[in-house]
Amino acid sequence: IVITNAKFLTGEQNINDSEADKLISFCEMKLDQTVMVIQVRSDNLDFKSKLVKYLTKNTIAKKFPINDKGFDVYDYVKKELAKHDLKIQSYALTQFINRANINMDNLNNELQKLIYFSYGMKEINADIVFQVVSREIEDNIFELVNAILEKNQEKIFKVYYDLVEHNVKSTQILSVISSKFLEILYTKSLLSIGYGKADIEKFFNYSSGRVYYMMKNASEVSYDALYENISNLEDLDYKIKSGKIDKDLGPQLYLLSNK
Repeated sequence: IVITNAKFLTGEQNINDSEADKLISFCEMKLDQTVMVIQVRSDNLDFKSKLVKYLTKNTIAKKFPINDKGFDVYDYVKKELAKHDLKIQSYALTQFINRANINMDNLNNELQKLIYFSYGMKEINADIVFQVVSREIEDNIFELVNAILEKNQEKIFKVYYDLVEHNVKSTQILSVISSKFLEILYTKSLLSIGYGKADIEKFFNYSSGRVYYMMKNASEVSYDALYENISNLEDLDYKIKSGKIDKDLGPQLYLLSNK
């Protein structure tokens, strides 16, 4: 579960006591199969808030630089590995950055996988990186979303099973699919208010090529189709997390519905 742009932690937006209590109660459930991430782009948290006091005391807080020209991703990875008494060979580090540095979230996810996989080792080489981090995942998810929009069942399941063979969890596939649909929705909304390609590149901080295909998808798909897919994915996510549907069967049923 990811809560982005959580301005209610800074005091810029209000959150009432009832909403704060519900969020705290959810955190205290400590569900083994659920990880919740709350992101806020600010240094100024409202430490007088009951919710902020609870989160700072009972959860793991990490601070990441945003658009910091002095930020060196290579040094960042080496320092994070060093916290676990791990070193990484130069070529292995380059390959890891090339494969994992899609965005900060993905980088940290892949970094955690690398750390867990390398437990008990002293040094990480390129072979380990190749085993843990797949460069094709992001491209395959993009291809899968296109196949869903085209309602191409043969292509949908070909790409899906390719991802599964790369040891990508079905729940992770669903999460990334959902984020891609949200990207297309945001892009469509930005286009409707007059944003151009350069504006959208700046908004997402994405490459020109990636934004081109996002704009292409946004122009070809209706709002209704986007809302339907996002709603279905949210409903499926809830059913999986609450144990109402199997985590492997659910995604396949969703994909089968796109025909």
